[in-house]
Amino acid sequence: MNSYLIEKTKDQNLLIALVCAGAFIANLDATIVNIALPTLSAEFKVSPSVVSWTVLAYLLCEAGFMLPFGKLADIKGIKLVYQAGFVVFMIGSLLCGTSANINELIAFRSLQGLGGAMLFTVMMSFVPIYLPPERRIKAMGLVTTAAAAGVALGPAIGGWITAFIGWRWIFFVNIPFCLAAIVATRQSIPSAYPRTSDTRFDYQGAVISFAALVLFLFAVNMGLEFGWLSPTILSCFASSALLTVLFVIQQRKCDHPLLNLQLFNDKVMLFSMLAFSASLITVGGVMFIFPFYLEEYRQLDTHVSGAIMMLPSLGQFIGPFTGGIAKRFGAWTLCMAGMAVGVCAFFIFIDLDPVSLIVTIVVSLALFGLSQGLSKSPNTALIMSCAPAGGSSSVSSLMSLCRSLSMALGVLFFETIFSDSIPHHVSINNSHLAVITDAKELAPGFSNAFLLGTAISVVAIVFMWHTRARKIR
Repeated sequence: MNSYLIEKTKDQNLLIALVCAGAFIANLDATIVNIALPTLSAEFKVSPSVVSWTVLAYLLCEAGFMLPFGKLADIKGIKLVYQAGFVVFMIGSLLCGTSANINELIAFRSLQGLGGAMLFTVMMSFVPIYLPPERRIKAMGLVTTAAAAGVALGPAIGGWITAFIGWRWIFFVNIPFCLAAIVATRQSIPSAYPRTSDTRFDYQGAVISFAALVLFLFAVNMGLEFGWLSPTILSCFASSALLTVLFVIQQRKCDHPLLNLQLFNDKVMLFSMLAFSASLITVGGVMFIFPFYLEEYRQLDTHVSGAIMMLPSLGQFIGPFTGGIAKRFGAWTLCMAGMAVGVCAFFIFIDLDPVSLIVTIVVSLALFGLSQGLSKSPNTALIMSCAPAGGSSSVSSLMSLCRSLSMALGVLFFETIFSDSIPHHVSINNSHLAVITDAKELAPGFSNAFLLGTAISVVAIVFMWHTRARKIR
């Protein structure tokens, strides 16, 4: 019997509200900055490749520290980690808003990412520990909805604040919410927690994998500036590859691995996870590149662009309603259809130009959001159905990690193709896009980035095709 259950309904509701707050804030800041990227690029007079690190730094630190903070929560308690997450996130937000240059902003976004990792890692753990069984499903649904709302509202809130108050307030706005959450968490969440007897953690694997990822991201992001064949870039690629090999070897030998490689012995698990990752790469890319298209290429106001950029995220609200469709046509068919809709959206993206109708932009982004809403839920169900007995938590953690990494890779790949397709002096001289006087010179950058998105979307369909033999529960 669970001895940690909260008995009073009022206290249960407060716990759910606090978890929803963490889910909302952590996901809000994953998208709120994107719409301000053109403004930040102009403010600090830097190229898209440099300003992209304000997004990459957040996602990278969020992904790289999820598992260590998860283990810390097992040892020290989820309340301590969750409360510390709000504190770190609040301090990071304050410092981001006071940044004097782009390097400071990137560094403080990394600190925000650490706070986000603390919140994201433990927020779902409160539900099964402190809530009675009859309230858990609804609570999970509310937390998921709060997370989706954060992702969806991020561009609109960020666009409005940037346009009418100033970009610094997209960070300052977090402070009162974090303060309230810190006080409420201290007073309302029980301090008792289930203790684990196994305090082992693969810190060596965590360091190796994080270093490999940072070196790879840096090499791809800065390849044009340093030269793709320069000693610096080649050394980074080589070091990343070597560390990746060492990580795999170390994981196979470790008796408490960071990543259970045996999960991928199941080919259905492998291909469904690859399809999941490929799909999220396109999400990261679209959320990064479209603000530049709308604000720099189309010269739309930031708040208008923010409202338009809500459309891809609204697809997250479709997921809970796909069950009826899946029962009629099959979950695998629904997933394939959703991914096919994504390919159609990218075909429209490729043809967008400075005179494309706003309705065309709206329809294409809505289709892209629809594709994510239709495909993500059945694909998630497929991945979880592949989990071994007692391994659902590890698979869920792997999916959360994959989400952040894939979004970061999407930003990286789309930005690299974009920067490589426009006049090179922008990236080489670290210049804002305003130095390009003829908007037509930006056209190849957007079309080539969207071509890449099309290719990745097709690859996702190919991966998903290989899972057709497994019935999705």
